[in-house]
Amino acid sequence: MILKKKLGEILLESKLITEEQLEELLAEAKKFGLKLGRYIIRRGMLNENQIIDALSRQLKINKYHPDNYPVDRNLSSLLPLEMAKKLQVAPLRQNGRLLTIAMTDPQDINILDTIEAKTNFEVDPIICTEQEIFQLINDLYQASGMELAAEKKTPSSGMELAAENKTPPAKI
Repeated sequence: MILKKKLGEILLESKLITEEQLEELLAEAKKFGLKLGRYIIRRGMLNENQIIDALSRQLKINKYHPDNYPVDRNLSSLLPLEMAKKLQVAPLRQNGRLLTIAMTDPQDINILDTIEAKTNFEVDPIICTEQEIFQLINDLYQASGMELAAEKKTPSSGMELAAENKTPPAKI
């Protein structure tokens, strides 16, 4: 079971930021409506790998290494593409009733519960960067023949559809 710890506490314990910096960062992140980690990265104080390393050490959760988890196209059938994209997770390995997944926030109990309910497997999270998740989802689902939303853009308004001569816009 993962012990829920706040990112700020973990960064303090890892001596990556001071208490004064944390207070300032929390206030600024809230002002801009961003999560603390995202704000710290955007501000350039730490990079995503430094944060991932600290989380991995403090929470005793393995970090994703591509060499340890080759893409297994068969795993794409366990989680639908839309769910993987929405939850920002990627299945890495199945061993009996244990499903190892990559995710950026391994403390998100709601995501873990959702995956367990959908797959009927116990979930073992591995922490990774946002770029790694994007690449994993792309490789896993594209390689299995599923179309990624980034490749197929669907118009979202009647005017866009009309511009493509598919259907006229609704008159109001």
